[in-house]
Amino acid sequence: MKKHFILSALFLCLLTACGAPAQEENPPPVETDITVGTIYSPEDPLPPGAGWDSEPRSLAEDETPSRFTCRIVDIAEDGSLLLAELADGPYNGTGVFRLENPDTAQVSLDGQLVSASELQDGMTVEITYNGFIQETFPAQLPGVYEINAEATSGTYFDLCGLYLQVLDDLWQKDSGLNDDVTQIALDLSNAPGGLTESEQAALIWRFGELHDVEAFAATFDELSEQGHITAKEDSPLRVWEDGCFFAIQPNESHEGETYSLPTIFFNAEKWRSSLGAYCFHDCFAGWGQTGTWNGYTIGGEMIS
Repeated sequence: MKKHFILSALFLCLLTACGAPAQEENPPPVETDITVGTIYSPEDPLPPGAGWDSEPRSLAEDETPSRFTCRIVDIAEDGSLLLAELADGPYNGTGVFRLENPDTAQVSLDGQLVSASELQDGMTVEITYNGFIQETFPAQLPGVYEINAEATSGTYFDLCGLYLQVLDDLWQKDSGLNDDVTQIALDLSNAPGGLTESEQAALIWRFGELHDVEAFAATFDELSEQGHITAKEDSPLRVWEDGCFFAIQPNESHEGETYSLPTIFFNAEKWRSSLGAYCFHDCFAGWGQTGTWNGYTIGGEMIS
């Protein structure tokens, strides 16, 4: 991302060891017969028996529930789950869901019944629900019967949690760059590890929620094309007056290196103007494949 900086101050290198885009207006509510997969807008009353923040109704003998798999992106302090749809879901792998009161469902972990408090960020879960969706953003599921979790399924366990920590650490650095912003844009499209579209959207939304600011996905070039980033009068310097740009990009200098365990190398930056930016350079994280990521190290920090 150095190409985005016009540096007029000396880089300070400190070597150490170390919202989702706004949804389009909801379409008119479905007015056909109630069937599995029906999506309701927030203004619509749910049909009788759909359930909402209450004990889930039991599956009838002749009932066929809906199922799809998700990644737990983040568990809030109140226990609600932020989920990124992975496969076979109503949004074809792009959905983001908020699941309130998961204890009202039957929860299992690797085949054993557990409390919802045993769930952890990064786990893969299969959601069994009654087919009704409240189409907010994140979307909500008013009737969930079962949550079946796998502790270590898939690769790069809790990659969203790792990057959320990186972004939060970056937010705290030189906080004057983002103190008065009304919106932030994040580019996670090339972040190492292969975040899915839904994981990126969920992570961006959660980062904006945590810092009480509108957050959306965009690249630096897109922000310039859309008029967010502008040049100062009679100057080549550029600035985003009311926003801040964040990005996580791969560090390609380690290309071709091999390690016994999964590893990622990346750079992370935030940018407010040509003279106001901060970067974590040559960051490294390794995953032991038996739990979550054990933090990350920063090779150097740069400020302009």
